[in-house]
Amino acid sequence: MSNRNGTAAAAVEYGRLASNFADTLKAWDSDPSEGNRQRLELLRARIDGELANNTDEVDSDALAAALGDEKKRADTLQAMAAKIGELVDTPGRPSAGLDILDTPYDPDPDPLTWFVASGDPAQDGFGWMPDATVSVMSGPGMSGKSRIALQLAVATATGATDFILPSGNKRPLKLHAPQVSIKGPVVYAAWETRKLAWQNRLAAVCRDAGADTWALLNERLRYVNMKPTGGLWGAKHGKHTSTVGFWLPDSLELMRYAAAFEARLLIIDPLAGAFMQNENDRALVRAFLSALDQWCEDHNCATLIVSHPAKHGDDAQSGSTDWRNGVQAVWDMSAARVKEGTKSIPAPNGERCLRLDKVNEASDRAPKIYLQWDSGRFVEVEPPKDAEGRQTSGAQAETTSTGKTRRKRTDGKQT
Repeated sequence: MSNRNGTAAAAVEYGRLASNFADTLKAWDSDPSEGNRQRLELLRARIDGELANNTDEVDSDALAAALGDEKKRADTLQAMAAKIGELVDTPGRPSAGLDILDTPYDPDPDPLTWFVASGDPAQDGFGWMPDATVSVMSGPGMSGKSRIALQLAVATATGATDFILPSGNKRPLKLHAPQVSIKGPVVYAAWETRKLAWQNRLAAVCRDAGADTWALLNERLRYVNMKPTGGLWGAKHGKHTSTVGFWLPDSLELMRYAAAFEARLLIIDPLAGAFMQNENDRALVRAFLSALDQWCEDHNCATLIVSHPAKHGDDAQSGSTDWRNGVQAVWDMSAARVKEGTKSIPAPNGERCLRLDKVNEASDRAPKIYLQWDSGRFVEVEPPKDAEGRQTSGAQAETTSTGKTRRKRTDGKQT
């Protein structure tokens, strides 16, 4: 804490610490908020530093008197540090920052709002994607996830009900594609798709659009190139990717922009570009999803994450199971499959299958949506002949006559 030449300074610093301790303790007692918790932590760090500097021995009674009994001061500082540890390191009174529903009983709560819901009158109220929360669309590369996400973005920005139109050549007898219930600004954050490619995709999706539609898109739809910025969530600079993560400073600008733009839909494409941590660590995954979901609730904005599936098996997503469990809805986009004798093969006309892998707040299973590429966008078609009842998600595994499986790449025209 001091040496022989610095006793006066040590006494002054001790006085400051004691005064700060009293003030900070009083503030915490009246308002145990996160800000006051941080004040206590900073004060404890100062006290620990002051104690660490106290290396000189008190070698005479005269010096002890001149120091104002430094040992007693050191003991007092240690007691202060212990008290702070007792307050911030152990459970105590709830923080003022907790979001507490203190009157939970409400016989008539607000209804759940669906961002995307079934258009089938027989499934009235069945949703595909809840509003103001996080959902995921998963599928192998080149299956068409980004194109479906863009079609959803266009419909939301223009106020259209349908983001998947029926085929003009082979109109389905009964449409199953879900419909968009919300309209408003959209932010499309891209880590893979360059500007020119995105603009060409948009032109293909909107090839029949008139001037009014393009005016709405220019007003409400924003593409954000995230490649120069990097990830959205990760560990602090210099830390291992398996350590606790936070919003990364540069990419946090995206969230601020989306909030200022009053976006009703944020598309993150793909997850691999946004999440800069170990995707297999459940705790790290849940921390990111919880923070993102809270942002959605705070800003009344739904988020759709585009992700890739596991390398093997029928899991809709790679990494921790919390990528599925920690979100409200999961869509799977993959090649439709048909039966050919004892084998399972991709549909011969390149049909896709969009299915609802999971959704919270709904009990029924949504029908599979069969899609086909049509000059730059996907349209709904009837199921291919001999379509399998259960479509394989993730890897496009083709069963052979020997019972083994081999990897088969999907039709490479769509992204």
